[in-house]
Amino acid sequence: MRISLRPLGEVPREVLEDLAEDLRDLGTATVLEPLPLGPESRDDGRGQHRAEPLLDALATGAGDRILGVTAVDLYTGMYRFIFGLARIQGTPAVISICRLGTSDPARFRDRVAKEAIHEIGHTLGADNCPNRGCVMSFSDSADAVDRKTRSFCGRCAPTIEFTLKRLRT
Repeated sequence: MRISLRPLGEVPREVLEDLAEDLRDLGTATVLEPLPLGPESRDDGRGQHRAEPLLDALATGAGDRILGVTAVDLYTGMYRFIFGLARIQGTPAVISICRLGTSDPARFRDRVAKEAIHEIGHTLGADNCPNRGCVMSFSDSADAVDRKTRSFCGRCAPTIEFTLKRLRT
């Protein structure tokens, strides 16, 4: 599978390069040129960006999947914030590194990778998983991200493997 990483606004290059390496088990990731953040996603009252317009902006791109990466705080619907959003069985997904920060660079990198794998997992057809160790477990805090692994559990792995096999043929 070919994954395009599209920075949305300013994102440190090393974050994108690390992420491209961390996604190698899913496919080959390429870092694209950044897209500016347009005013259509900004909610001045909340000081955040709605995730849906960012998905719309990512809807066309190179690769089998396109993952937007941003440093701005995201939200959707009733959620106070989200780490990411994806179109189930679609092409685009987006993650925010805004709330994943920590003084430990290795932990930060791990959190970014987990959320990226989670959102790409949605594009491959997997739902949120009740297994708190599965990468597809929903995370509502950085602690919840830390508790899960980068792996798909036995319930989620067959969906991912099936879709990846279809993409290869």
